[in-house]
Amino acid sequence: MAKHKEQEKLSPYVSPNELPERWRCGRSSVDRIATRAGLKKLYLGEGKNGIVRFIRKEVEAYEARITN
Repeated sequence: MAKHKEQEKLSPYVSPNELPERWRCGRSSVDRIATRAGLKKLYLGEGKNGIVRFIRKEVEAYEARITN
């Protein structure tokens, strides 16, 4: 599991399912906040089997803006 955490830290992407814990909100709020903040979504795959990721640098920049 430690290897997974290390790889997660190195990933340039963030899953929308990771953000509710970081932002202390619900999953539906993540979508709303991301849209209002103008965070770009990266879509991998299509349909129900596709996944969505946010760019980590954009997420961190947004978090820095709202905490200052």
